[in-house]
Amino acid sequence: MKTEHTYSAFTGDKHLLTGSLLQVALALKNQADDSAAVLIFNDQTGQQIDVNISGSETEIQQRYAAPEAAKKVGRPKLGVISREITLQQKHWDWLDLQSASASAVIRKLIDKELNNPASESNIMLAKQTVDRFMSAMLGNMPNYEEASRALYQGRKDTFLALIQGYPQDLREYLVLKTQGLF
Repeated sequence: MKTEHTYSAFTGDKHLLTGSLLQVALALKNQADDSAAVLIFNDQTGQQIDVNISGSETEIQQRYAAPEAAKKVGRPKLGVISREITLQQKHWDWLDLQSASASAVIRKLIDKELNNPASESNIMLAKQTVDRFMSAMLGNMPNYEEASRALYQGRKDTFLALIQGYPQDLREYLVLKTQGLF
């Protein structure tokens, strides 16, 4: 599964835009107010990133266009990268009973998990993503710690009540990012 990453840019408590890294970089380059501090977040991980908007638009396009795959061991043209995993004997025994190869069965199990947004691990990853954003943008706000606890505990009504006083753009972003988590 190939997920296209999106990025959201904020200045203060105002949401500027969401788009690909290239779209965000070009928009910031063309922004009228160069003095405003802008924070950019990866929407899939919640991690804050830095973007270099120096140079011409062509240089920015070259810098942030989709990266080419690095040469790695395996079958890179097929997206296969050689790595090693360790399993217990009972796992190898189970894999040996399957009709497909061990690699194919493991890929199928992982794809099934990746494509299930309601899985326990994907919900936890989504909560961590929201919390990273909250920590960076709202860590000093009243009720941040309580809202973070409510997020992890799955208490939607409490979470929404605690973020009610937050600036509108940040609150709307949190509501959008927590859809399906409770």
